[in-house]
Amino acid sequence: MDNLTFGTQRLVHLDLKGAPPKLSYFEKFFPFIKDFGATGILLEWEDTFPFTKELIQVGGLSNSAQASGAPYSLEEARQLLDLASDCDLTVIPLVQTFGHMEFVLKHEQWRGLREVETYPSSMCPSNSETMPLVRSLVKQTVAFHPNIQYLHIGGDEIWHMGLCPACQKRVQTNKYGKAGLYLDHVTEVAQYIKDNYPNLKIIIWDDMLRNIDLNILQDYYVGNLVEPMIWHYNSLDTFQLGGLLWDKYSNVFPNIWGATAFKGSTSSCQIIPVTKYHISNHEAWLTELGVHAGKILNFRGIALTGWSRFDHYATLCELLPCSIPSLCLCLKTWLSGGYSQELQDSVGKVLGYNDIFPHPDYMYVRSPLSLPQLTFPGWQVLVGFEWLANLRARYKNIVNSDQLQTWFNPWQVSNNYTNPMQIDTILPVITETLIEVTSIETYLKGNLEHFFHSHTAEELIGTLVMPIKQHLKQIKADCEMQLSLGCRVRVGNGKS
Repeated sequence: MDNLTFGTQRLVHLDLKGAPPKLSYFEKFFPFIKDFGATGILLEWEDTFPFTKELIQVGGLSNSAQASGAPYSLEEARQLLDLASDCDLTVIPLVQTFGHMEFVLKHEQWRGLREVETYPSSMCPSNSETMPLVRSLVKQTVAFHPNIQYLHIGGDEIWHMGLCPACQKRVQTNKYGKAGLYLDHVTEVAQYIKDNYPNLKIIIWDDMLRNIDLNILQDYYVGNLVEPMIWHYNSLDTFQLGGLLWDKYSNVFPNIWGATAFKGSTSSCQIIPVTKYHISNHEAWLTELGVHAGKILNFRGIALTGWSRFDHYATLCELLPCSIPSLCLCLKTWLSGGYSQELQDSVGKVLGYNDIFPHPDYMYVRSPLSLPQLTFPGWQVLVGFEWLANLRARYKNIVNSDQLQTWFNPWQVSNNYTNPMQIDTILPVITETLIEVTSIETYLKGNLEHFFHSHTAEELIGTLVMPIKQHLKQIKADCEMQLSLGCRVRVGNGKS
């Protein structure tokens, strides 16, 4: 593959609004991904960034932020950047400036900037206090990152726009409607950055630009201000960007980026990446660029995105350590111009799998009793979640089994209408599964707290393990109660 044709940058996206790792993890992670071909980091701090002064309520230095789990002090954040620099990894900070603003707008201090008063996701571009907030976010972010060449200003998924009275009026009076409302804000943000940091190049997510007509984009001279990062996470069979989009962008933007996904783009509660899907996404991108890259003056490269939450309030999806095999296979697929079994085998050996590296379409088949000694950072976490995935599948099979539905359903338990013969076979299975859940809880808690902060371990255990544990405890208690009653109490025709 010609790297010049497909860009020279290969950024690994770190979404720190979900499960931000301890610095000790980055000490191993950064050199590891550098060796696999990464050139930089797209660093989405969100509220883990140690904002100060007027923004202290947002970041890691405020009491409220600490309570929500923001982990990085000023010194720790600087160390994080130093670790990346030591590995010669370019750092591109991403700061949201329009949508996905929950980390700011959830605070009472900025509640008045919401486009929809009850929804903390999108800012109102017509509020006179919106740009001062954006300028503060940008100033503190740029000041903290020495020698940066790029700044990503987000700008994606503005779900609520043009809804408040002031914005409605602007939409009605602007000849470009909502497109004009969006571009007015984006270009104001970009122009502020250009005026104050003339050497900075500005990146923006492209999804809100896709349906805006070519002539509107040209009228706003948006191509002189920002470089779009085209994100598309579908696999080969459903991937569709198409020639018209590339034709339009080629007439507006001299510089373009792409964004693939190695995790965080399948299910909002996925715990282990569907590796086959993510490899296919990279293959689809390679095919797309092979057809259309010639239309672009300069394709900068890609960001391999790895979302940790679908939004600020969403539950956690795949953790970074669980996604290392997917990330490595995706990087090598990109660098090799495609996926092959030979590539799969070579990556597996580097990761320490040898002959047991799962095929990309596997579904959590690893035995929980034979923990392999792998070689990538945080492999213990992946093994724990594979164990949990196995357990969850068996738990669902048990609670949805014909036996429980037929002889131990809630009506039967509440009416004491159960058969001890059936309970005698149900109870040992429930007891054994409950013991295993407790073992998984202990294993995960210990390993999660080694790599992550305590709030991450608490959230994951509370979300994924405790509901199963509590349900099994209740079934066990019900079984024991019913056995103590025997067949003495009946309902219906056989009631005595």
